[in-house]
Amino acid sequence: MPVSTDDYASISDFWGRYCWAVDENRADDWVGLFTEDGVFTGFGPEPLVGREALKAIPASSFALSGGAMRHAYANLYLEYGETRDEVVAHLYNMVTNWKSGGSFQVMAVCKAQMVRDGASWKVKRNDAVMMR
Repeated sequence: MPVSTDDYASISDFWGRYCWAVDENRADDWVGLFTEDGVFTGFGPEPLVGREALKAIPASSFALSGGAMRHAYANLYLEYGETRDEVVAHLYNMVTNWKSGGSFQVMAVCKAQMVRDGASWKVKRNDAVMMR
């Protein structure tokens, strides 16, 4: 079943907020985009599980680049899960570092399981494969 225009717009806005929050080291805002038991794979050797563990990502990203790292998502396509309150988001997340004039860092190929949370969405699980 095609994803509604309203859901697509809401989720597209979500991913923009996701990128801005991680790049600006706003850990509380970024982890607030995940469910309490949210999972992120691909950042390190082991999955990060839960908001407390996830808080390390914005700080680490910010420290590695001196605040010059930027994420940009592209090629977003969405599929409903078993209900219209569940979506699988497929996207590329391209990461650049502007500390020394700009360089490509990595492209993450993401498959994110999202769930509706009232009028907004949360990531339940984001599986990222880093393409270097």
